[in-house]
Amino acid sequence: MLETFKEMQMTGLRGELRHRLMLRVDDLQHPKRVLLTRALALAETIHEGQFRKPSKQDPDLREPYIVHPMRVALILFEELGLKDTEAICAAILHDVVEDSNGRVTTSDLERKFGRIIALMVSVLTKPAPDKKIPREAQLKTYHERIAQAAVPTRLVKLADRLDNMRECLTCNDLVFQQRYLVETRTEYLPIAEATDGYLHEELTSLCDALEELLAASN
Repeated sequence: MLETFKEMQMTGLRGELRHRLMLRVDDLQHPKRVLLTRALALAETIHEGQFRKPSKQDPDLREPYIVHPMRVALILFEELGLKDTEAICAAILHDVVEDSNGRVTTSDLERKFGRIIALMVSVLTKPAPDKKIPREAQLKTYHERIAQAAVPTRLVKLADRLDNMRECLTCNDLVFQQRYLVETRTEYLPIAEATDGYLHEELTSLCDALEELLAASN
């Protein structure tokens, strides 16, 4: 019975986020509204049955994965006041290539959503592990690519990081939290500082909070 109640809570969270997102979408002109609705439908299909990594170890925080891209889009809409349809679509779709097991490619996104959105998602997609290339080198190239990307793409990535950092505070994995803290301070705070004052301030505050949390746990 308790498990069913938790499932209902997560369903309610997903529904509430979807409702907030669709209220924003409904305010847009028809072509933009159609584009964003299609992006959300694809993301919901690809992420069906997937759950957020940081909460897997704690059944109480077992969130459906789709709430993450929804929240990233809402950060752009609600917290930044962004009206860039391509960026919002990229936010919704930013993990579909990475998490689709080959079902969706960048070429698929270009056919369905246009070159700009496909390119943004391509830049945002982390490279698949390659035995011939050290993972550290792959991620270094990825972070450099983000730092050199156009501002809308950087905003999506920073909103993605912001949502992940907010969630990271409730994660029970200390090793994951420490790694995420170091990566955020080293790689993403400089990008945020060069991109958007609000996102830089929010990420800095979260880094400080996470650092205090980790210090208290030692």
